[in-house]
Amino acid sequence: MRFVQRLTTVLLAAWPLLVVGVAYTAEEEGLGEARGLLLAGKYAEAEEIYRPVAEKEPAAALGLARCLRETGKADEAAEVLGKAAGDHAALHAELARLAFERGDYPAAQKHVERAIALDDDQLPARWLRGELYRVAGRLEKAELAYRWLIRYYNDHDVKDAESLRWIGLAAARYARWNRLDDQFSFLVNELYPDALKLDPAYWPAHYEAGLLYLEKYNQGDAVRELRAALEQNPQAPEVLAALALLAVAERDIKEAEELLDRALKVNPRLLEALQGKADLAWANFEPREALDLLREKALPLNPLSEATLGRIAACYQVLDVPVGRGTSGRVEKLFAEVTGRNPHAGEFFYTLAVQLEDRNKLDQAERFYRRAIEVMPQLLGPRSQLAMLQMRAGDEAAARTMLEQAFDADPFNVRVHNMLEVLDVLDGMKTRDTGRVLLRYDGQQDELLARYAAKYLDENYDRWCREFGYRPPGKPLIEIFNTARGVPGQQWFSTRLIGLPYLGVVAASTGRVVAMTSPNELQGRREFNWARVMRHEFVHVITLQQTDFNIPHWYTEGLAVYLEGGPRPQQWNEALLKRVPVGAVFNLGTINFGFTRPQSSDDWTMAYCQAELYVEYVLERWGRGWLRKLLGAYAEGLTTAEAIPHVFGISEEAFERGYREYLEGIVDGLSSLDWPEPGRFDELLKSHRDDPDDGRVAAELAYAYLLRGANDEARATAEKAVNLVPKQQLATYVLARLKVKAEDFEGAIRLLEDALDEDSPQPNALNLLAALRLKEKKYGEAERLYAVGERLDPVNLRWTKALARVHLLAESRDKLVEALKRLAEADPDDLNYNKKLAQLALDGNDYPAAADWANRAIRINVMDGQVHRMAGQALVGLKEHAAAIEEFNTAVELTPDDPQSRFALADAYLQNGQPDEAREALEALLERVPDYPGADVLLESLEEPEKPDEP
Repeated sequence: MRFVQRLTTVLLAAWPLLVVGVAYTAEEEGLGEARGLLLAGKYAEAEEIYRPVAEKEPAAALGLARCLRETGKADEAAEVLGKAAGDHAALHAELARLAFERGDYPAAQKHVERAIALDDDQLPARWLRGELYRVAGRLEKAELAYRWLIRYYNDHDVKDAESLRWIGLAAARYARWNRLDDQFSFLVNELYPDALKLDPAYWPAHYEAGLLYLEKYNQGDAVRELRAALEQNPQAPEVLAALALLAVAERDIKEAEELLDRALKVNPRLLEALQGKADLAWANFEPREALDLLREKALPLNPLSEATLGRIAACYQVLDVPVGRGTSGRVEKLFAEVTGRNPHAGEFFYTLAVQLEDRNKLDQAERFYRRAIEVMPQLLGPRSQLAMLQMRAGDEAAARTMLEQAFDADPFNVRVHNMLEVLDVLDGMKTRDTGRVLLRYDGQQDELLARYAAKYLDENYDRWCREFGYRPPGKPLIEIFNTARGVPGQQWFSTRLIGLPYLGVVAASTGRVVAMTSPNELQGRREFNWARVMRHEFVHVITLQQTDFNIPHWYTEGLAVYLEGGPRPQQWNEALLKRVPVGAVFNLGTINFGFTRPQSSDDWTMAYCQAELYVEYVLERWGRGWLRKLLGAYAEGLTTAEAIPHVFGISEEAFERGYREYLEGIVDGLSSLDWPEPGRFDELLKSHRDDPDDGRVAAELAYAYLLRGANDEARATAEKAVNLVPKQQLATYVLARLKVKAEDFEGAIRLLEDALDEDSPQPNALNLLAALRLKEKKYGEAERLYAVGERLDPVNLRWTKALARVHLLAESRDKLVEALKRLAEADPDDLNYNKKLAQLALDGNDYPAAADWANRAIRINVMDGQVHRMAGQALVGLKEHAAAIEEFNTAVELTPDDPQSRFALADAYLQNGQPDEAREALEALLERVPDYPGADVLLESLEEPEKPDEP
């Protein structure tokens, strides 16, 4: 979901966003005070001052009307203005504004002409005349109206902040239509700052500058301007709605929802906020809910709003024609209605296209972007957005042409500029056609990665396709980004997908393109299993295309995670134990937002966990074939609410009940020990004071004191807890820790052994006692204690890690291997576990296992020469000498100073019947290490015996 892209659509209809700048000449002190209150968002207080004199004083009527409008009482505002309008041009202009906002264009036209007749220089009426021409498709006349305001500015010394605002809006519109890119800089750096110099409290100047920055995707400056506006008027609903759009763009959905709710609390009739609410439903794969919001809430406010009608058309299209390229009959009817009123309804088609692109209907979205360009070529948004769509589809040649056109028209658009930079980087990358996919990568930094990735993809891609019964018709494109032009690959990867360097993941898929950060760039920092990531993203490619992008987020993610294999991560089990018992779980109606609008990192974790468990639930209850049947239902265009009964023959409610029982069964099968929670000091202190005889609370408070370094308080409180509850394990742990600090290890052990209940141990106490036994080198006792922890607290890997350490120190090879296997399976991104397992397998001459673990390690860090050497050694043991030679050569390439790899390479050549190559490898080794053991002897054995002299 890319809400920030809709800002261009919003700006196309800037009039509904105009807020309460008040310009009048009344000198009464009370009206001046009311104006200040109005600008500060204190609408009720301002209304109290305006209302008593509104019928007599036009400025008060205008101020009162704007107070009412800002709080959603537009009808009452029109009534107030109607009573006082008379021959007052400003009041007729305001009446025109209200009529325009509700789509009553004839009434708006009447009041505009009346206002201009009364005052030829009535700037809001002049601006609105242009807007009326625009929505009627009379674009030449609209442009002349905007130009009139620009000429007025050039011919007059404008000393009023609000007047500068109308001029700025006209200048922005005129500049967009005529590709006058320098005007953007003038507006944000001169005109709107000038308005603030004239009136420092005039927050709409900050607001308009913020919208211009948002239009160009300059989020940093946009935030600065919008927050400056909100600081001046914390109740400005339009500013709150704009900040909500920005929050969504930054994936802070909780803040976005709160901002929209705040905006609607101030003004329940704010069209942009209601459209934002509908957009959230749309993003959650709920087109019917979005449609209901649009038709019941948004459309009555302005039945002619092209931004609303475009969204409604998208709902119709998805609901009526979920698969294929046809057009819904209801959409065709809307086309006729909208274009009948406005033959240049570019905003309508642009909004429709943006919405469809959000749902990955790329072919349909492209069609409507082109229609928007055709009917209103003045618009900037459709060209840039079409280029972004082409990038998502992998059509980079076409995208460059469109991006260059968009950049020529609007060089300040950050996303367009960034994407052109990405294309320049891509031009410098190599392309490898594996036969199944197209792999693009940095030829200098990632050549080795590309070689192994291509092999991995070719070996597995057919199997992945068979898994789901579908093969994409074209070769998917995978692009791996490393540092280029001094910019990290993570930022290039993110920009490749969204035009901005803000994605916090290492890989993502559009359904046609997979982009990822090179794992080579992240070595030593946060390595990841690049093969597992590729497998995950290609599942998205298959399932998204297989269902014509109708598959909901939860199902494609669930399938992708399921195909990764392996046990549930520790973090997932912890989340299940924490949330399932209290009912804090997602259902099919909310889980998509766990991905697109998580309110916390726990939500993100739980969404992935539950999505995969939905897949496992189907497998356990119905079997593997039903996964494909559900895919088929989505391919037919069914929604989840329709697909569940269609496929499984039960209602969605029954499906959910079974799933919840499945979750509860999983949690019942998990166990964990009760680790104390840090960060509760104030709460514990109060509880202890309220009930000083509660031994459990006293023990927890003692632990909290210990964590704060308050040792005396910790000792006193722990002793009190032990007196209240003899052998209280947590309190005993605190006392034992204090003895350890005093290096009284035997005393600590005595305390712990006396108090510990091994059937129901306190985990801190158990862990400390085991660590102390390990310190004494009593490995058997340490192993027994850590094993108790692993058995009773299996969701916590610290016990398994501790056992691995014990087995390593005790030199218990077989036990160490088993512990490391559990750790490697639980954390497939950890290089060291796999390397150690490969080495242990080699030491035990278990060559198949060694080859497997070395290969897994390569899929985490392909640039580790030691891993390639171990892989070669395993392959020699398996008599696969040609493959071993390849691995040894790679090891030598990566670690040229490692003599062991060079000697092994020579030996592999010799065993493969390649003495000349073996001789060359040995000579290279001896040149670097002249005394390497055995190298000279092996070389001499390869020398050809001298032929005897002829007699």
